[in-house]
Amino acid sequence: MESIVTEHEAAVLDILMEKVHRDGGYDFRDYKRGTVIRRLERRLHATGVGTYLDYMRFLDANPEEYQKFAEYLTIKASDFFRSPYTFQQIAGLVLPELVSYKKERGKKSLRFWSTACARGEEPYSIAILLTEFLGRQRSDFDISIYATDISRQALKEVQAGIYSLEDVEGLSHQLLESYFNRHNEKYKVRDDIRQMVNFSCFDLTSTLRQSLLDLDCIFCCNVLIYFQRQLQERVLGMLYDSLAIPGYLILGEVETPTGNLREKLECLDSKAKIYKKVRDKGV
Repeated sequence: MESIVTEHEAAVLDILMEKVHRDGGYDFRDYKRGTVIRRLERRLHATGVGTYLDYMRFLDANPEEYQKFAEYLTIKASDFFRSPYTFQQIAGLVLPELVSYKKERGKKSLRFWSTACARGEEPYSIAILLTEFLGRQRSDFDISIYATDISRQALKEVQAGIYSLEDVEGLSHQLLESYFNRHNEKYKVRDDIRQMVNFSCFDLTSTLRQSLLDLDCIFCCNVLIYFQRQLQERVLGMLYDSLAIPGYLILGEVETPTGNLREKLECLDSKAKIYKKVRDKGV
């Protein structure tokens, strides 16, 4: 089956996506069709079925396939301190301003959200960044880093914080020595760093669950590119509502706010895709 489908196949694909949403609880209806088709094509091959209709019958007979399909469709690519320039600018632009704001008002909490944490590198990178930046002031703050992902399987693995030598090869010797312990032939994230991160399953596309609120900084990197525009706008609106004032939104390198959010978010760095919420929605 090719990535370009016939009109009939497109109609059946819509029905399949409705079924996955209704019976499996995963909403991929507004994902970009090219991504869905390419990854579904591989899943059909893996299960030995030939058509979308056959796959729907396969789902009925094998309900565990819903989760396998979701695992296959969602992207798990990640690295520690992916997009180094972005993390550099967060340390130089966001954290000094945010920490100063908190101190001036006697506030002790710092709340971050990694919205698609994949294999855990992003939230652990955030924890390391905050620890490096705060230094001795680390104990002055109550830090919560919420790490969510649609993949239940990925979440089971990342909480242990164990990574291969290849996974950590991009880290400096200083960071590796300071924040990881050798674990057999692998590296394990130090306990105090792991304890800063709270992992849970969450689907950004869901309209049934309340997102986190009053967050200081949200990372939503390289996720929106897989959504159709209407879903991008809905997810961005939800993230905007989840931010405190001031609050910071970090997007992927090729992602930008859509619709009226362009008027409501101040761009701090167009290359790093760092945006700031400076007033409430509708103001």
